[in-house]
Amino acid sequence: MFTKSYIFSVACFNRDDKMKFSYLAEKFNELEETTKRLEMTDILAEIFEKAGSDEIDKIVYLIQGQVKPPFEGLDIGLGEKYIERAISIATGYSRKKVSDVFSETGDLGKTASKLKEKELQQSLVQKELTVKDVYNGMIRIAEASGRGSEDLKIKILAELLNNASPLEARYITRIPLNKLRLGVGDPTIMDALSVMKKNDKSLRENLQRGYNLCSDLGKIAKIFKEKGVEEVEKIKIEVFNPIRPALAERLKSEEGIIDKHGKTAVEGKYDGFRLECHKKGDKVKLFSRRLDDMTDMFPELVEAIKELKINELIFEGEAMSYNEEKNKFRSFQETMRRRRKYEVEEMSKKYPLKLFIFDLMYLEGKDYTNKPYMERRKKLEEILSEKNEKSTLRISEMKITDDPEEVQRIFEENLSKGLEGIIAKDPEASYKAGSRGWRWIKLKKSYEGELADTIDILIVGYYKGKGSRTKFGFGGLLGCVYNREKDIFETVAKVGTGFTEEQMKKFSEKLGEIKIERKPVRVDSKIEPDYWVEPKYVVTVNADEITKSPEHTCGSKDEDGKGYALRFPRLEGWIRKDKKPEDATTTEEIEKMYELQLE
Repeated sequence: MFTKSYIFSVACFNRDDKMKFSYLAEKFNELEETTKRLEMTDILAEIFEKAGSDEIDKIVYLIQGQVKPPFEGLDIGLGEKYIERAISIATGYSRKKVSDVFSETGDLGKTASKLKEKELQQSLVQKELTVKDVYNGMIRIAEASGRGSEDLKIKILAELLNNASPLEARYITRIPLNKLRLGVGDPTIMDALSVMKKNDKSLRENLQRGYNLCSDLGKIAKIFKEKGVEEVEKIKIEVFNPIRPALAERLKSEEGIIDKHGKTAVEGKYDGFRLECHKKGDKVKLFSRRLDDMTDMFPELVEAIKELKINELIFEGEAMSYNEEKNKFRSFQETMRRRRKYEVEEMSKKYPLKLFIFDLMYLEGKDYTNKPYMERRKKLEEILSEKNEKSTLRISEMKITDDPEEVQRIFEENLSKGLEGIIAKDPEASYKAGSRGWRWIKLKKSYEGELADTIDILIVGYYKGKGSRTKFGFGGLLGCVYNREKDIFETVAKVGTGFTEEQMKKFSEKLGEIKIERKPVRVDSKIEPDYWVEPKYVVTVNADEITKSPEHTCGSKDEDGKGYALRFPRLEGWIRKDKKPEDATTTEEIEKMYELQLE
C-alpha cells in the first residue's frame, strides 16, 4: 500500500509558478538518505505531482543522469578537473584548496557544498534558481563546442554554483559527473509515475510498453502527466527513436527447443555488436544495445545501408569482424576493437565488418513488431535479395525444422564457423520489444560442468590483493545481478579467478577511480568487500553451477534467507562496454538457470 503526502506548498515554486531547484535538491537529499524502495517511490511521486508538464521530462532526465535520452548523444562532458575550476571560481577558494577538500570528501558534490557554506566571495547579484535554470544550464554546457568551449562550460557551471545554496551546489556539481547517487532506476521512476496518478503501481506495465517503443522516459512522463495513460498507449515507432531490444531465454538442449516451439526457425548466434539500424532517405543512424548512437564508429555499414532502395526502415543485425581469406568470423575480442573512438578509418580497414541482419521492426511507415517472425523474415529477404557473401550487409542464415537432430547439426555447424551457438525463433511470434521470452531461445556452447550460458555481473566492489597479488592492489570482484522487479542489484558471486596480470592492473586502476565510501543505495548485500565502487561496469563470468547460499542475496526469500550463488565463478574477457548496469543478467534469469540445471 502506498501513502501520499502531497501537501501543496508555495515554497516549492517561485512567483512564475516554476519549481525551485532548492525544492528538488531537498527531495534529492531525502532520496539519498533512504534505502526503502516504497519511500523512494513516494518521494518521486510527490516531485512528479508538483512538477509542471513542461518540467517533468527535464526532472526525469536529470534523475536518469542525463539531459536527453542516450540515443540523442548529448553528453554534458565535464571532467573532475574542470568542475574543480568551476567550484574555485564560484566560491573564491584556490584550486588547491578545492582539490584538498575533494581528497577528504571523495565527492565533488560534498566538496562544493562544504565550500559554499563558507565561501570567500559572493556575487552582488544572485537569483533564485529554478529547475529549468539548472536544466537549461546543463544543456548549454552539453552543446558548447569548438574553440573556447571548455572555458565556456566552466563559466556556465560556475554561474549556477554562484547562485546555489550549499545543498543545491551538491547536486548541481554531481549532474555533469552522472553521480547523483539517488539509488533510482527506470522501473522506480515508472512506479512513481503510476503512484502519482493512481496511488499504486498498476500502470507501470502500460508505461513500460510505451517506453520500450520510444526509449525516452522523459517523453513518456510528459505525455502521461498531460494526457494520461491512454495517450502513452498510442505511442508508435518512429525512425531515429530506437526500440528497446528483444531478448532470448536459455535452454540446454535441442529437444527443449522443439518442445517449446514445435517447428522452429534456427539462426546462428553471432557474438559481435548488436546494432539497431535506422534509415530515412539518405540519413542513417546506428544504435547499440545500450541505445547509444554508434553511427560514426561504423562508416562502411552506414554507406551500405544508404544504398538500400528503401525510404524508411528499422532493422536489427549483428556486426562482426570477418576474415574473408579463412571464411571464418573473428573473435569477439577482435571485433570489439572497432569500438575505438579514434583511428576509425584505420580500424575499419584492419577489421572490416559484416552486418548479419536478423530482424525487421519497421518498413515504410508500417510497424512490423506485431507481425509473425516469418512475415518479418520474408520482407527482409525481399529487401536484401541482391546481397551475397561478399556484401557488407547479409541476411542471417536461417533454417526451419522440427527435428532435434537437425537443430543439433545446425548448432555444430555454427560452432565450426566461429559462432557461439544458435538462436531458435518461434515462427509465429511477434517481436517483443524490451522483453525476454520463449519467442527466442538461445543455445550456446558449454563444457561438462559448466552452466548453459555465461552470466553478466555488475561490479559493485573489489578486494585487496593478497600474496602474489599484493603488488597489483587487486584480488577479486564482488558481483551482482539485476532484480528488475525491485529495481535493485543483488549479490551472486565473489570472483577471484580468470584474471591475467594485465587485467588485475587495469581493474585496480579503473575501479580505484570509482571507489566510494559506503554501499551503493541500490545494492542489496550481506558481504562487505574491501572497497565499494559505483555500479558502472559489467563483466562476463562463467561458473560450474548455481547453488543456494546464505551469503548472497540474489533471489533470497525470507523463509530460509538463502540466495543463489555461482560456484567457482571465473572471469571471461574484459569490461562489457556495450552493457549498462541494468543490462546485467537478471535475478529471474538466475532462478530459471537454476531450475534448468536441476532438469
